[in-house]
Amino acid sequence: LCVLMAVFSVTGCSSHRAVPETGTSLNPVERPVDDFVKPDKHYTIKEVYDPWEGFNRAMYTFNAKFDKYIYLPALRVYKFILPDLLEDCVSNFYNNIGEPFTFANSLLQLKGDKAAITIGRFALNSTVGILGLFDVASHEGILRQDEDLGQTLGFYGIGQGPYIVLPFLGPSNLRDTTGTFTEALAFALIDLFNFDQNEEYLIPYSVLQALDARNQMNFRYYMTASPFEYETIRLLYDKARKIQIDN
Repeated sequence: LCVLMAVFSVTGCSSHRAVPETGTSLNPVERPVDDFVKPDKHYTIKEVYDPWEGFNRAMYTFNAKFDKYIYLPALRVYKFILPDLLEDCVSNFYNNIGEPFTFANSLLQLKGDKAAITIGRFALNSTVGILGLFDVASHEGILRQDEDLGQTLGFYGIGQGPYIVLPFLGPSNLRDTTGTFTEALAFALIDLFNFDQNEEYLIPYSVLQALDARNQMNFRYYMTASPFEYETIRLLYDKARKIQIDN
């Protein structure tokens, strides 16, 4: 809690050691995509179903500005305060909390091997790894799996629906957004940490989780300085989700 209060108090004026920010100082290119493409020609990069493109582009710009002026400055302070070892412990802790959802989705997709690996990781890291602070399982060669409700819905043939850029969270689609919010609701209902009786801990927990999530992501907006960055991210997200579902 003290660490979090320090983050809030100095975020606005921090000039400490920075996270690598390749591309974050670049402005979006001024020339629109239409200057480079022909309207009567098919382009693979434009294949993703994006009927809400106007809203999504506006949200992409909003997320980029939020990232540059709020998220990354807060992250720089977070990284300055916490030694690398403690950063790893925070990441391990939150990753471990997500293991039961991976386990449940593995079972729903009839992937017994992934379910067994996940429950083994969770048991080992929650005990020997001291409530997940240390990723003992990975050191033993038991690697983290990746299954979520969006993948489960896709496994059962539910289409992805329109592409969506969510505020703060970034690229998604209607199916994955449904999965994301359903899992968030399930976590709230389970109330593992009894936040219902200890509401004062919910905001610090959520802020620390958000900082850790950004810390684990190397992506920086406008790092390509390309007029096709929006389309590229959209296509990569679409292809990556299809590969994850197939696996």
